[in-house]
Amino acid sequence: MSDTNMDRLVDLWMSDPDFRDDVRKDTNGAIAKTGIVLNDEEKAAISRLDLANLTNEELEARISKAAGLRTAY
Repeated sequence: MSDTNMDRLVDLWMSDPDFRDDVRKDTNGAIAKTGIVLNDEEKAAISRLDLANLTNEELEARISKAAGLRTAY
């Protein structure tokens, strides 16, 4: 998984309420507008999120957990 792509999306999510709204309405379209190209693993990770109800705190917790798992290998 590309930390850079996901980091950019997380930064947008955290800092741009319009992006969050767009993602909740049309996830793939909103991400495509950013110019960020995701690989299959990244797309699958995003598809597992409940974006309609996801808070910034929950996203941070998920990312922290995922980062811990990646460093554990």
